[in-house]
Amino acid sequence: MRPCVIMTAAVLGLATPARAEFVGKLELKPTGCQQSGSCELVHDFGFIDGNGVGWQAKAGLKTDGASIPSLAQPFIGGPWDADFVKAAVLHDHYCIRTVRPRTATHRMFYNALIESGVSKVKASTMYYAVMVGSHMWIDLMEGQQCSGGMKNCVQNTGGATSVEGAKIAKNADGQLQASRPPRFNDPAIANDIKQAAGLIASGDYDSPEKVEALAKVRHPNDFFLRNGDSIRYQGPTSKYPDR
Repeated sequence: MRPCVIMTAAVLGLATPARAEFVGKLELKPTGCQQSGSCELVHDFGFIDGNGVGWQAKAGLKTDGASIPSLAQPFIGGPWDADFVKAAVLHDHYCIRTVRPRTATHRMFYNALIESGVSKVKASTMYYAVMVGSHMWIDLMEGQQCSGGMKNCVQNTGGATSVEGAKIAKNADGQLQASRPPRFNDPAIANDIKQAAGLIASGDYDSPEKVEALAKVRHPNDFFLRNGDSIRYQGPTSKYPDR
């Protein structure tokens, strides 16, 4: 009877979800580099997420491990914790190149943590930290007018005052983006992460979607959290400093 069941599933177009897994061996150099805070990948190293999408960090990538504010390290762990480092080096690679959508890149970090055996509470806390403190970027869609109160347009979101420290440049694939550097060293952000960790530990934040909602509630004016992965951009007439 089993072959018939399999055939029926195939006819109905039911697909078996891909199993998330790491690919390759994670090896860092030079020996003892964790103490200096800067390491380099010896081999290519990758991750295939539950949707079958591949993520790969190339040999030679420099990484400083997981970006965990000092205030959060007592209850999360250090930057080179074995449970975190695989997800961290992959996240580093895609945050440097910004060739994948920001939300997918940060979500990959969460999924890689879970695959590494990190508990949902800790993975959710680290995911929250990434959402509010990590490198942020948004694709700018040029050549479209932003008149008439059109939504999803730079000119209609408050201008440069909404995203302090943003810069405009092209990524590794030539896509124009606005970006903000990591801000884990900002005491206000570090304290926010600590407070959110308490909420996550005592509340019902067992999925990335719930963590994303929490970040948006706690940071309602964050330009990147409000506007997703892309936004219309009129070019030099924008209030943003042009490239």
